[in-house]
Amino acid sequence: GKTNTHPGNIRFRQHALELRSWYEQSSKEEKQRISELLVEGVKSEGHRFLERGSDGDWHEVIGNGARKKASQALREKVKGRGKS
Repeated sequence: GKTNTHPGNIRFRQHALELRSWYEQSSKEEKQRISELLVEGVKSEGHRFLERGSDGDWHEVIGNGARKKASQALREKVKGRGKS
């Protein structure tokens, strides 16, 4: 969809890719901290985590949602590549 080609999402996935090997080798506690670092990095650049609400509009993710999105991005495999 359009969200995958948004420049902010492309940068976000690139940051996640840079952290992925560290994430994969880490304990559960370290993984949580790495995902928090990814969220902090995005926010420090002035960006936000958004999701489409039931009203059809985009809203900023609150609470643990941003960290969960970051953790998912850190776990995702790159298409066309095996586990590195």
